[in-house]
Amino acid sequence: MFSYLLKAKKLKPGEADLSPSVTLSKSQDPNFVRTTVYLPKLLHRQLKSAAAQSGQEMSELVEKSVAQYLQQFNPDDSL
Repeated sequence: MFSYLLKAKKLKPGEADLSPSVTLSKSQDPNFVRTTVYLPKLLHRQLKSAAAQSGQEMSELVEKSVAQYLQQFNPDDSL
């Protein structure tokens, strides 16, 4: 129940907390929507491999690719 207190950093009086703020996971972030995409097995393996090599999540690579693709239709919009 109070486990977050045990992990809390002890600050001296007047010391600013410079630790990164808590970020929501994509499943809890209201700015994200879950969707299903069907990919051929080979393309999925290639995507998974590219994600592992780049240290990014597959969803990040898909998000960037879709944004880049959509940019050609409306170059004035920045997603």
